[in-house]
Amino acid sequence: MTSPTDWLAADRADLAATRILDTAESLFVTRGVASVTMRDVADAVGCSRATLYRYFPGRDRLLAAYVERTATIIGADIATSIGELGPPADRLVSAIETALSGVRRNPALSAWFDAEMAGTSTQLALLSPAIDALATGILARLAPEPADTDLADRAGWLVRVMVSLLAAPAPDAGTERDLLTRFVVPVVLPSHPPA
Repeated sequence: MTSPTDWLAADRADLAATRILDTAESLFVTRGVASVTMRDVADAVGCSRATLYRYFPGRDRLLAAYVERTATIIGADIATSIGELGPPADRLVSAIETALSGVRRNPALSAWFDAEMAGTSTQLALLSPAIDALATGILARLAPEPADTDLADRAGWLVRVMVSLLAAPAPDAGTERDLLTRFVVPVVLPSHPPA
């Protein structure tokens, strides 16, 4: 049972974690993701490293929490962009373009895909439950199959392709759309080829 003196403890913990992630995001923009240390975050937040480690037991956990938070935000944008109308192939391309655009226009997120961070970003993207759920959910929503045994594999491949396009973008939006339509849609939505 919660005592009357700590009834705000959960709210304070959420606020503290949010403040830490917001501060880390600012540091990612100004210093680059690879160079930001836990000491940098603690100093910028104004807390001890021990306090920071209570919320995020290590740098990997801090990075993973940041990825989870931003994936949730981008996921909401994707849900809005794909709607319910139109062929699944067109909606998938729209979802991918929305996600790529969301990352590219956010300086903190785009910093994750420079040459120094691309490997780490790929690993985080492939291991993130939020990104996995987002990719799997999009595919299941666009083309529900009764016995979809390879949904997780197709979702994982979709994430790999998107990380690749973030690390090494196509020359222009038209080329990227063509690549997505010709080479991604047929693989991740095999029963719904592009028109």
